[in-house]
Amino acid sequence: MDLPEERAKVNSRRGVLICGSYGHGNAGDEAILEAIISAFRSRDPQLPITVLSRSPEETEKRHGVKAIYKFNMPAVFAAMAKSRLFISGGGSLIQDATSSRSLYYYLYTIKMAKVLGCKVIMYGCGIGPVSRKFNRLMSRIVINMFVDSITLREEDSFKELGSFGVCRPKIQISSDPALTLSKAPDEEIDAAMAQLGLEPNGKYLCIVPRKWPGFEEKAHCFASCADELSRRMGLRTVFLSIDHKNDALAAEIIGRHMETEFTIAPDVFPPHLTIGLLSRMEAVISMRLHGLIFSAGQGVPVTGVSYDPKVNSFLRCIGQPSCIELSELTAEELLKEALSSVSVPREELEERIVRLREAESINRKEAFRLLNKED
Repeated sequence: MDLPEERAKVNSRRGVLICGSYGHGNAGDEAILEAIISAFRSRDPQLPITVLSRSPEETEKRHGVKAIYKFNMPAVFAAMAKSRLFISGGGSLIQDATSSRSLYYYLYTIKMAKVLGCKVIMYGCGIGPVSRKFNRLMSRIVINMFVDSITLREEDSFKELGSFGVCRPKIQISSDPALTLSKAPDEEIDAAMAQLGLEPNGKYLCIVPRKWPGFEEKAHCFASCADELSRRMGLRTVFLSIDHKNDALAAEIIGRHMETEFTIAPDVFPPHLTIGLLSRMEAVISMRLHGLIFSAGQGVPVTGVSYDPKVNSFLRCIGQPSCIELSELTAEELLKEALSSVSVPREELEERIVRLREAESINRKEAFRLLNKED
């Protein structure tokens, strides 16, 4: 039986500690964080929320929460000891395609949060790929032992967890938290378009590229497709960035092969404004997952070029099973898929997105349940 002082110590815990790929300058990850914070603020405006961030000052300024440098482990442990719920996610944190070091960090924070008394949820996550045998073993052990509940953004992640033996935590299929975000007001979108030298009511194709191994050899395929869509449909090409590190550079590489006019956004816009700009496009071709999520959420036809299984997974979720692998990309196939995507009625895509938004509520409901669960 728990001693009264032990129960008092547990009950004195309050608030949420969020751990993910935040403060790295990626609009997709910042959108996920904004959606998670908004979900808790709508439930309890006074709830303490702390975020582990690579750039804590920027995170505090942007999101209005307390932030801690993610590698300041004494401060991280102190926050864990005071928080009631630890959120690992969203996004694809349990993967070793980026590096094993990244995977070990997220597994370690999950373990320590549980050891230090938090309820632990993996929230709206994508899983994998986890390729190395030792990494799969460690992921299975840590998740089975130290996670209370898991919500996943698609079915493929459920299969990936099962493939390396995760079976103990409660697992539910939800969707990406960023789907709940709305676009910026029209006047802000108009101003951003003017800043880029674009007419608010023009006809545009947006390409959201990512510099990735093998990308430069395929850049001419994006250029050829964009040129042909300009000729056939009168679409001017606009390049938007999700990540500040290399997306604009990738756009410049494509631009060197283009014959028609194009515009490259020099910086990453905030999530609501990025969503707003994408809502003005006639079609979007994206390597970035959140380029697809933001666009599809506004009913804009999308074509995915996959460098990672998460891109294929999302397209299947919206009923678009065809996705071109970067390694197999040709200009002809990309043009064919882009023309096919714009032929789908927007109402049909919007209906699919409504279902995904409804599924996203599972993330919030499960987090609230753990937050309010008595020990």
